[in-house]
Amino acid sequence: MENISAERIRHIHLVKIKDLTLKFPANGKEPEHVVLDKLTFGIRDGEILGLIGNSGSGKSMTCYSVAGLLPENAVITEGTIKYQGKDLLSMNAKERRNMLGKDIGMIFQEPASALDPLMKVGKSLDEILLSHGITDKAERYNRISDILKTVGFDDPEKIYERYPHQLSGGQRQRILIAGAVLLSPKLLICDEPTSSLDTVTTVAILDLLRRLCIEMKITILFISHDLSAVKNFCDRVIVMRDGKIVEADTTEDILMNPKNPYTAELLTNARLDPRTLDLTHAEYDPENKPVLLCKDVSAAYTASLWGRWDENLVLSGVNMSIYPGEIKGLIGSSGCGKTTLVKTILGLMRSEGEIKRPEGSIGAVFQDPVSCLNPAHSILWHLKEALRPMRKTMSKEDIQAAIDNAVDTVGLDRSYLSRRPNELSGGQRQRVAIAMCVITQPKLIIADEPFSSLDATSAAEILKLLAKINREKKVAILMITHNIHIVRAVCSTVAVMDAGKIAEDNITEEVLEKPSSEAAIRLLDAEKRLHS
Repeated sequence: MENISAERIRHIHLVKIKDLTLKFPANGKEPEHVVLDKLTFGIRDGEILGLIGNSGSGKSMTCYSVAGLLPENAVITEGTIKYQGKDLLSMNAKERRNMLGKDIGMIFQEPASALDPLMKVGKSLDEILLSHGITDKAERYNRISDILKTVGFDDPEKIYERYPHQLSGGQRQRILIAGAVLLSPKLLICDEPTSSLDTVTTVAILDLLRRLCIEMKITILFISHDLSAVKNFCDRVIVMRDGKIVEADTTEDILMNPKNPYTAELLTNARLDPRTLDLTHAEYDPENKPVLLCKDVSAAYTASLWGRWDENLVLSGVNMSIYPGEIKGLIGSSGCGKTTLVKTILGLMRSEGEIKRPEGSIGAVFQDPVSCLNPAHSILWHLKEALRPMRKTMSKEDIQAAIDNAVDTVGLDRSYLSRRPNELSGGQRQRVAIAMCVITQPKLIIADEPFSSLDATSAAEILKLLAKINREKKVAILMITHNIHIVRAVCSTVAVMDAGKIAEDNITEEVLEKPSSEAAIRLLDAEKRLHS
């Protein structure tokens, strides 16, 4: 992948932000929090500008400020945001709404939550045109068909009639892009558009955005934790920390010659180099009895839509084993069946075939800890809740000792026990989720994309933590990830899934250096393009 030629970049600024200061005022529980502190930068007409930085650095709030989508309790106390010379902050709410879609488009991180599950794709796109006063039905249909073709659908008529759940993750992301550019905006804001996608789909989405940038003369503001995507996609990069800019330059200069130690640390963590992170492959003995054994496992989703029953076979004859102390990677394109396999192993979905599970509990760490934690309760409550199945046989002293041990294992300060999930960072919430696993002393932990919602620094810390738990407690881990770097860094073996089957399962070096399946070759070719 190569950056788009700089010839398309015009030296006039489409957007100019000056001294932008944004705060969340103090309330009964929280003191005043400054999110953006006199932020000043410009976006040139035609360029692709990347925003990088750890979680909480102010990237998303910068984009929401430009788009006019700030939370109700956010207050801009100073500064200006000018779009084509017009001050956006002096406009009323109706004027800002009219600009969103027509002048400024936005693509969000998770298409599943951005699309109405009860509304067909065509209807969702039709609503956008209707809201901007396009009343002619034939014109709306033709414009939607054209944009669906533009974003890569060969059969727009079929896609028009489908619901979001009938599309893959990559297809849903294309629908979001179609909606964002449907009214031909000049500025497209992309907030982590590839974080939940596999490498093959990520490359395809970046290629699509690049093409739209050229053909539709769109300027892009691109937020991402994936520095490989930033490297191959953006013309310039701004590095943010605590609401301020610490460094801004061309992509090549930022990523190849960082001047700020914070930027250098970001780059080091993003590489997930086993040498700098002190990571080694897990040691295990394949002669031992497997802690998990799947034999000829098949599973299907059965759904009823308007009285019709459809059965969709998602897993077909899956065979896989995991041994005590092993870290096994599980990779594959979006929709290949990885998450369904996890559900069958955890007993959350009916399946055929044989699954031999370890005695006791199986720990699970999911992609988004927010959806797994109860916002109304403290961290202490969550840890006690994790112990519920065994609390009857434990004394108060035993329970307290288990909580103390779990908190110490994951590196959480004990003062956090009284806090609620929304008072913690993404990395801290993921540590809580891991603590809830280790407190039950499982023999197997399933980590289903635990890094994709985290910044590079937090992802590196969580990876080191899981490797430490594996090493010290001899817990086997099934690591589901789209990130080949992670597999290379810590996994002793790796299985490749494709179309509901295990296409390849071998030691990591063999799979990554000498892949024997088409599925593995596709993934590795995409990774090479992304990291070239």
